[in-house]
Amino acid sequence: MRALAEREGLDLSQCWAYSDSANDIPMLSAVGNPVAVNPDPTLRAHARDNDWRIRDFSRREQVKRIALPALSAATGLAAGLAVGYAVARTRRK
Repeated sequence: MRALAEREGLDLSQCWAYSDSANDIPMLSAVGNPVAVNPDPTLRAHARDNDWRIRDFSRREQVKRIALPALSAATGLAAGLAVGYAVARTRRK
């Protein structure tokens, strides 16, 4: 990563990296803005020790953000199809 950044003229101190696993500590350590996202226990401890940002997102937030809009869209589509079907059936009679 460092070699690629140097070759491309990137300043790693200005870069961001995100991870949830201690396996990525070397990558996170190489950038100026490391963020531990829903980190495993080892990464959480390392992030705390190094004053890195830690972001925790619960499943409830994910459901609200993803599933509810999808459910609303599906309900709207189903209602639209039902109305369209009813109108088409009425016109055929």
